[in-house]
Amino acid sequence: MPLKKKISLVLLGSFVFFIFLEAGLRFGGFVFVSFQEYRNARSLAKKGTYRILCLGESTTANQYPPFLEQILNQRHTGVRFSVIDKGVIATDTPAILRRLRENLAAYKPDMVVAMMGFNDRRVAYYADIPEVRMPLFQYCRTYRLLRLLYSLLIKKRHHAPQPQDTHADTALTEDTREHNELLARETESKRTIESDPQNEEAYIELGGSYRQQGKFSQAEESLRKAIELNPQNERAYVELGRLYRAAGRFSQAEDLYQKAIVLNPKNERIYIELGWLYRTRGKLSQAEAAFKKAIEANPRNERMYVELGWSYRTQGRFSQAEDLLKQAVALKPLNDDTYGDRAYGALSVLYEETGKPGLARAYAEKAEGLRSKTPNALTAQSYQRLKDILDTQGIRLVCVQYPMRNIGPLKAIFRSGQEGVVFVDNEKIFRDALKKDGYNAYFRDAFGGDFGHCTDKGNKLLAENIANAILKKVFHK
Repeated sequence: MPLKKKISLVLLGSFVFFIFLEAGLRFGGFVFVSFQEYRNARSLAKKGTYRILCLGESTTANQYPPFLEQILNQRHTGVRFSVIDKGVIATDTPAILRRLRENLAAYKPDMVVAMMGFNDRRVAYYADIPEVRMPLFQYCRTYRLLRLLYSLLIKKRHHAPQPQDTHADTALTEDTREHNELLARETESKRTIESDPQNEEAYIELGGSYRQQGKFSQAEESLRKAIELNPQNERAYVELGRLYRAAGRFSQAEDLYQKAIVLNPKNERIYIELGWLYRTRGKLSQAEAAFKKAIEANPRNERMYVELGWSYRTQGRFSQAEDLLKQAVALKPLNDDTYGDRAYGALSVLYEETGKPGLARAYAEKAEGLRSKTPNALTAQSYQRLKDILDTQGIRLVCVQYPMRNIGPLKAIFRSGQEGVVFVDNEKIFRDALKKDGYNAYFRDAFGGDFGHCTDKGNKLLAENIANAILKKVFHK
């Protein structure tokens, strides 16, 4: 066979493989959102039901809502329930509120169940990325067409004009300001580039503003330009790696992190991001090595000790996990950032698993004490705004605390206005369950330190507790 024909066949085979690979990836993302919307459409099709709209992050999306509907309707209370799942992976409370008016108009709920706020200090790389967690999909014409057609079919029955709501407009003012700041940052970066086309830092800034606006292709283009201008700029590789990691392009993200490490082997931030990437892909030994490198680069950063400690706990290496988590809290026992309460919470779970309930309770109290000293103003403001909007439409609000977490801080948000709010406390019921069956029976991971994404068993327990609160406090059943 002539060489030219062989090359043509190889290229054709590569192209076909790429098409099938892309189709598989896109189908996966499409199925996740479509399955959620399909179940919502089925719930909406039921006539004469009491509608419950569930809001939250990844701990809500395709998690407890279907169990909640099933459990409520099994109680034979004389009321039929429809539960709508509008959880969004890796979102935060401002993003939830931005979609609120649209969701209220589309689904016309009688009640809103909200379990939200954990990501308000923790979302970094997914901020403002569209509802599908793989931004690359948003720029594929085939995928966008399928989503458009599907949306038209699903929303055809319940489309309604958006009501004028001055309270909602007021509630969205801050988010509008944040959006305007991103646009201003974008404009300033473009001006800098116009006057200095060789300024790679301006391209990095522009890429960051695009990323936060969910403009994936523009962000990628800007960051690649920064690398082209200065291949020695490690920050450009890291930023592009973050973008690819958010898009699920893990191999490319890994390559970029490795290039950044070559440029600056003492940057602990690169190692910890690489460790997260490996752990996401199930490469635990490589994740462990990356976290160790991070500690070596900066022994004073407690975050690396927490990450490595929890990796050891996942492998059943409890003694090593305990040592590292203790080092984390010793470094900054009054830390008010992301990892302070996580270290205490992780130690609490670890001691519970190893049969030391006294220590488990003590560290749980320390974690709660730290959280109460450092309340998240953004979360509090979002919950208050949510209640104000719902009050104007006569919609009941149910506030759910995360599993294992104390209900006190959530109640404190509404200290002067708890009227009509139903609170769901999930601390004791989950702690008792874990004592009996172990952590892994109820959680698939531990992103929160002392809790994580629920297994089916965990979601059923969560849904049952929410259902009990709703039936008792709202329907008096």
